[in-house]
Amino acid sequence: MSISRRKAIIGTGLLGFTLATSSVHAYESPWPKKPLVPTDFNAQEFYTELEKNGTGVVIGENKNLPTVYMVFDTQCPWCLWQYKQYEPYLKYVNFVWCPVAVLNPRSELQGAHIIAAKDRKAKFLEHEEHFRDADFKGLNVDKLPLPPMEMREALWTNTKIYRRASGRDVPFGVIKLDGKFISLPEQKGEELKKILGLK
Repeated sequence: MSISRRKAIIGTGLLGFTLATSSVHAYESPWPKKPLVPTDFNAQEFYTELEKNGTGVVIGENKNLPTVYMVFDTQCPWCLWQYKQYEPYLKYVNFVWCPVAVLNPRSELQGAHIIAAKDRKAKFLEHEEHFRDADFKGLNVDKLPLPPMEMREALWTNTKIYRRASGRDVPFGVIKLDGKFISLPEQKGEELKKILGLK
């Protein structure tokens, strides 16, 4: 069986494209490491807009405690890590975990299902419990009906608020203390402890 020159060239091109695109996923950036807090990030805008227009999972409702607004992507393993890091400080701070979509298509659907739930906190914790499930990393949205469009739009509102404040990576949060807006990039719990002035 003979192969024409044209088919051979096309086949070689497709092979090259496949190798090039597959290597993208294993690609490590040669660019300088970016700052944890973008230099143009607006912490006050982030906090104020999420407080006013964001939708999230409220964990802690003591009005006498400071509040942290956090953005997270349901497909992000470091977001799960961050939640675990902050868990010991739930009695000192109120948290509002606002889902955003920055990683892949499941981010939107899983996040929207969480904020559409009657008990958002329970659904959030259910998702975290199943995060190690290799196929879905959390809620199996393939077996669920589409979440309400209103909640999908709310998730994108969270995402736009974060982007407009010049946010880049998840997890990321801002706490308001004594009238100041303090950025909380991915960090160990001990860092939050220092910010809170706890011994």
